[in-house]
Amino acid sequence: MRLALFLGWLLALPAALGIARRRYRRWEVSGRSMAPALEPGDWLIVERVSRRGRRARPGDIVLARDPREPARTLVKRLVRIADGGGAWLEGDNPAESTDSRHFGPVGLDEVFGRVRWRYWPLRRAGTVR
Repeated sequence: MRLALFLGWLLALPAALGIARRRYRRWEVSGRSMAPALEPGDWLIVERVSRRGRRARPGDIVLARDPREPARTLVKRLVRIADGGGAWLEGDNPAESTDSRHFGPVGLDEVFGRVRWRYWPLRRAGTVR
């Protein structure tokens, strides 16, 4: 019964996201820089953030534009707000991560999403820390 309820909710999720698509989006993890918290192939629900509205806080896993290649998106942990107002981003897996330790803080305007939930694979579904 509990599994059936969960699967029903999971199937309703895309419809709910359609209604809330301005606030939430789906994202697939492609690298190992956030392992073990996030693995390649994990699908996430990401809440949009902005400087004026919903904000990311230190400890959150966020999506940000890569300062070296703006068309590329980074998935990193917001460690702190650096002096001057930049976001200091680090991967949980330093051996696999190119992050603020390499390129310095990124502008807060470049942080555009906060990871709220992993929904796939099912065995790893739930909140992400």
